[in-house]
Amino acid sequence: MRMATKADAHLPAYDNTKLQAINTCPTWGTVRYSLHKVTGEASGRAMPLEMGSAAHELFAAVRLWQLGKYQNHEELFQYHGPRLFGSIRFDSMLAAIGDGDDRAKSLDFCLTALETSGFYDDPRDKRRTYSNLEEACIAYVDRWNWHNRPVWIRDVNDNQSDIGVEIPFDTVLTYEVEVDNKLEQIEMRYIGKADGVHLRDGVVFLHENKTAGRIDDAWQMSFMMSSQITGYMLALSVHTGASITTGEVLGMTVPLPRTMEYAGIVRVPVTRYNQHFKSWFHWFLTTALLGEQFKADPINAPRYTHSCSRYFRPCSLLPFCDSEEEEQKLMLGEMPENEWSPLHEVKQGD
Repeated sequence: MRMATKADAHLPAYDNTKLQAINTCPTWGTVRYSLHKVTGEASGRAMPLEMGSAAHELFAAVRLWQLGKYQNHEELFQYHGPRLFGSIRFDSMLAAIGDGDDRAKSLDFCLTALETSGFYDDPRDKRRTYSNLEEACIAYVDRWNWHNRPVWIRDVNDNQSDIGVEIPFDTVLTYEVEVDNKLEQIEMRYIGKADGVHLRDGVVFLHENKTAGRIDDAWQMSFMMSSQITGYMLALSVHTGASITTGEVLGMTVPLPRTMEYAGIVRVPVTRYNQHFKSWFHWFLTTALLGEQFKADPINAPRYTHSCSRYFRPCSLLPFCDSEEEEQKLMLGEMPENEWSPLHEVKQGD
């Protein structure tokens, strides 16, 4: 596994979302993430995703504030602010800082990132409201330890150094596989963007933020084997030059529960060992090869019918899968495109 170069741009690229979609159903994964097609239903508002995206704007602002105001790297703070938020938004975040105490200033800065994220209420969704999100984000800022777990910096003497905030990565995986009794090399890219890389007692470790409607034992245990966590540790080990085997998943519920103080903000420690990484490499290869086989032929891709109903509603591709081949070809041609990539950096106010 190595960092990608410009010469690797032609290689097929897979991020965790695409890999998971192919495993959910190859037909769905191919249509949505190889051909970048969406159905009419998929083009509507997805409130959990929109709310999570807005919350991640605040999470990034928290890390940036820690870097600039508590780790005293003002030059890096000023350099990466426009990268993360766009110059106009970043200027508005700076202008919002008042004359209050440290808590008030941090909230002024970070909540402005949330306010300018573009998130707005849907009258049909009474839980995922802006006020509920803001309340949870205030609790998140209040729980953050500004003096602990410093943000990773590649080179403290470089005012434009890479930092551990919203870190895009682009890596190349090289496999040797046996084909007709001969070893051949296969190369594919693994791409993504991690929320945070920090230091704990001098050791580099991963931070990953998650928002959810409920954080219970089952939710927390899901990260014991999460392919996203394992893959991010591998990719960021290559990116940072440090061996990353530990991390924390930071969970935030929206709305906050009313029964227990701080119950809606949790830290879930995660650790990976050699067997996790070995399993992940095998999982990536088998999934990506399946994706390559049908990337231009979703009509003949396998249909995992146990996934026809997900998240308590039918899959939006059910009419496509249930149609005759000629009609499927017509439907594919009429579906609009909406390309997804974690490496796309579109910030409002550039």
